Amino acid sequence: MTINFSGTTAVPSNNDFQSQLSGLGLNAYTALGASLIANGPVSLTFEFLGSESGYSDTFSTGSGVTYTESSWLENHFAAPILIGTTYFAGGDLKNFLNFTTSGVGIGGANATVGDEGFGIFLSRGMTSGSSTNVFYLGFDDQISKTDDNHDDFIVRVTVNSPVPEPSTWAMLLFGFGVVGFALRRRVSRTASFA
Repeated sequence: MTINFSGTTAVPSNNDFQSQLSGLGLNAYTALGASLIANGPVSLTFEFLGSESGYSDTFSTGSGVTYTESSWLENHFAAPILIGTTYFAGGDLKNFLNFTTSGVGIGGANATVGDEGFGIFLSRGMTSGSSTNVFYLGFDDQISKTDDNHDDFIVRVTVNSPVPEPSTWAMLLFGFGVVGFALRRRVSRTASFA
C-alpha cells in the first residue's frame, strides 16, 4: 500500500489517543489531498482501536464492511475489535474507505480518503510515496470545530496478500489433475535381453 501526501500535521495534544499513537511511533497525520493506493489485489483487515465522539460515527468500505460506534469514549488499543476483512482489486482507495457521522447538518461532515476529516496517521520520518502493510486512520467528525484532532474514530488497517479467487484454485487443481493423469498413462518401457 502506498501513501501519498503533500503536508502533515502533528498529532495534537487534545487527541485523546495521542499517547497510544505515539507508542506506535505515529506522531503526525495527513488528510486533505492524501491518497492510499493498492498496487495490486489485496486483502484488507480492519480493527477498531478507539473513539472520542459525541455522535454516532460509522466506518464502512465499498464492499459492505461496516462498524458503528456510539459511545462518548472507547479505548481498544490494548485489545482491538475486529471490524472485518475484505478483498480489494487494487487502485485508489478513495470512496472505498469511508467515515459517516450522525452529526451532518449540525457541524459534522462525512469523509473519504483525501478529505479533510479523513486522517492517515504517519510514523516519524515517513515520506510521501512510502509503502506500508499497516496503516492507521482517524476520523474527525467536526472538522470545522475546535475539536479538530482526528480521534473520533480510529481504525487500524492491515494489508495481507490476497487469497486466490475460486477460478484460480480451479485452474490449479485442473493442472495438477492433468499432470497426474499424464504420469499414470505413461507406458513403462523395459529393456529385454534375449
